[in-house]
Amino acid sequence: MRLVEYKKDEVVYREGAEGGNFYIIVSGRFEAFSSSAGRQKTLAYLRRGDYFGEMSLLSSEPHSATLRALSDSILLELKKEDFKKTIEHNATVALELGRRLSSRLRGGGSRTLFKNDVIGVLDRPQWAGAEAFSFRLAADLFRETHQKTILLDLRLDAASPADPSLKAVSFRNLQNIENAPPELLSPNLVAHPAGFQVLTILRDGKDSFREEGIPLIFNHLAMEHRFIVVCLPRVLDETAMKVFTQSDSIYVVTDSDLSNINETKEMLADIEKASSLSADKISVVIHEVLLGMRTTRSVRKELFGDKPCFSLPPVQDEEHARVVRYIARKVSNSLVGLALGSGAALGLAHIGVLKALEREKIQVDMIAGSSIGALIGALYAVGLSAGQVEQAALEINSPFRIMRLMDPSLWPFHGLIRGRKVIRHFRSHLGNKTFEECRIPLRIVGANLSRRCAQVFESGLIADAVRTSIAIPAIFTPVFMNKEVIVDGGILSPLPVRVLHEAGAHKVIAVNVFPTAKDALERRLFLGEVEEKETLAARRKNWFGRNWFFVKKFFARKFSANIFDVLMNTIQTMESEIAEVESESADLVLRPVLANANWVEFFRPSIFIKKGEEETMKMLPKIKALVSQQNV
Repeated sequence: MRLVEYKKDEVVYREGAEGGNFYIIVSGRFEAFSSSAGRQKTLAYLRRGDYFGEMSLLSSEPHSATLRALSDSILLELKKEDFKKTIEHNATVALELGRRLSSRLRGGGSRTLFKNDVIGVLDRPQWAGAEAFSFRLAADLFRETHQKTILLDLRLDAASPADPSLKAVSFRNLQNIENAPPELLSPNLVAHPAGFQVLTILRDGKDSFREEGIPLIFNHLAMEHRFIVVCLPRVLDETAMKVFTQSDSIYVVTDSDLSNINETKEMLADIEKASSLSADKISVVIHEVLLGMRTTRSVRKELFGDKPCFSLPPVQDEEHARVVRYIARKVSNSLVGLALGSGAALGLAHIGVLKALEREKIQVDMIAGSSIGALIGALYAVGLSAGQVEQAALEINSPFRIMRLMDPSLWPFHGLIRGRKVIRHFRSHLGNKTFEECRIPLRIVGANLSRRCAQVFESGLIADAVRTSIAIPAIFTPVFMNKEVIVDGGILSPLPVRVLHEAGAHKVIAVNVFPTAKDALERRLFLGEVEEKETLAARRKNWFGRNWFFVKKFFARKFSANIFDVLMNTIQTMESEIAEVESESADLVLRPVLANANWVEFFRPSIFIKKGEEETMKMLPKIKALVSQQNV
């Protein structure tokens, strides 16, 4: 029997290894997970007082999970022989372990999937806004998850002015916190009006406990709190470095002053050396100055590489709140993505979906679109309200206006329509905006015929990406980019769910407007009934009216299977099958399908928009449940 220390991210044992020891957690936190087909599945989170390793010893089977330390931790390790002696001479322990084994074999067990996240926030330079960001982040974490959240303020030292309202506690008073009950710090907790708690710890320069005490404090707070937001001092001392090594994510807040940005870049190199975090766990939050240089995505990428960067507006407006809420959802694994599929005029139902979501104040964090979904998603992402997008669609309310947007190609080698008038019409709403100017992160999907793969656009001019994504093969001229041919994104990804997952979305709502085989049958029956009624009505008319009806019917049949109709129905039949497969990986699928509608009816936007609203409202309880659902 011995005490063993494990550093953060160290592995105790791996899945499939032979069991040899029994472990009891003296201090710290651990994660149990299994791996299958390259994917990791969390099984449980363990804390002080929990034990593990007993299953392999009792069943003589290899370990069924990998155990990894989530913080600096201490385990009491019993060798196999010591474990056997313990259960042979202690009936109570043997009975408890027997119950645990029985419960596990039945698929039960009381171990929790309650995870803790430690988020470190550093101000660089001073007054860059880290304090306001920390408090806003803690408030949004609590608001979005309804989980207990605490802000740990480590900025005060012995020279700071005394403020009794902070109820600050000194590091020196926390030396025995390892074995203290959860309520030890209750007198020092300050309730914030936003719902989270604040704990201020006074840093004493002579206090040698600070560095080694950080993991113990985090482990103590983790017994009661889901999120621990740590507001750090500007000085990169041993305490700050220890916080970095124990954090799950770090946010460095700076401003857009060039010298401060360069200083931040250098400091990040020191943090990476001190912590074991991967590059994607260290983020930069740039508080744009009111008067001065504004950073662009290309500048941020050049300076900070692949590290996530967030730009905060100089004033705390709606956009400022949206960025912080996005970060809170990212931290809590709750980012919501909206996949808007292709479908020609049928896709106008996307507008109704957006209207309903906006009216119900359901925020989406990113949008991906193919074809008509790319167009509508782009209009909404750049800042238009759902009502404004609807007005843009209502401008095309007659077949004549549709024809005005058609610009036939003089030499139709690549396509019958050039598509310049279409994009010119929508450029009046999109302007020359780029992806980095989007209010909501946007991905647009095209189909690269040269590479035989989907091509995702996330930078450059949005209007050009939309033009690419709506280039229906043979109808619209394709886009030639770097000697490659790119057409309508719906050809390869008519419902871009995977694109959202790859972009970091944790929950995906997909909108599939393609009719199923059942819908197609309903349409045929509906049209048959309409034709029968019209024929009966025509027979009651005079000679001229009766013959005029049958002449129109003759030509309608002759042109019903024209080249456009055959081509579009062929494409949509193929896309419908692909969309069904893609929708399987979505968390929720909306199907605003009108059985009696046609792909070409852009001049009837109202019926599609109404259907989109109706379907969204019908699914509203499930949508709200998905958005509020807590992911580990």
